[in-house]
Amino acid sequence: MSTIYLIRHGESMANAGQVTYGSDTIHLTPLGEEQAAGVPSRLPDKIDHIIHSTYIRTKETAAPTIEAHPTAPVSEWASAREFSYLDPEKCMGTNLEDRKPMVEEFWNTNDAFLQVHPQSESFEQFIARVKETDRRLREDFGGARKTVALFTHALFMKAFFQVQEQPNTPVQKLMNEFFDCPVIHNCDIFTIEV
Repeated sequence: MSTIYLIRHGESMANAGQVTYGSDTIHLTPLGEEQAAGVPSRLPDKIDHIIHSTYIRTKETAAPTIEAHPTAPVSEWASAREFSYLDPEKCMGTNLEDRKPMVEEFWNTNDAFLQVHPQSESFEQFIARVKETDRRLREDFGGARKTVALFTHALFMKAFFQVQEQPNTPVQKLMNEFFDCPVIHNCDIFTIEV
């Protein structure tokens, strides 16, 4: 079996409450860079493959691990990006506090099929993408005895664990239970076997 290390990115500008201008272009803070620098020492001595999402903060978090494992192939998977459910136009130039009412409104609707903007996702679309990532990990690495580092995001990781534990659960029930999952902190590392 292969071991997949799922790693949340380091502290980002958004996590620190700074104004941001697009979910995919958010950089790490200096603390986030320090957190990322500590990741390689928390991983095995040999990493066979490194994957990060298309978002800058996961690329920056992965950089020290890529440097520590120069022979490991590196892939960018769009399917491992964060759940972007808010209206990107309304979020432009906002901070965490500014977005809080929009976040609460989305989750309070409790509608897994709600897509608030053509460039955002519904919860149902998000879960389908998470399942696609799980399928791809199993296809690419299942049974191969590889060690893989996947740099991703907190909401993605929550959904990923839900899908592992409840693969056939209706998407609306997954949404209802989404925040029953524990908090995932910056640079937390979890493992699964595939």
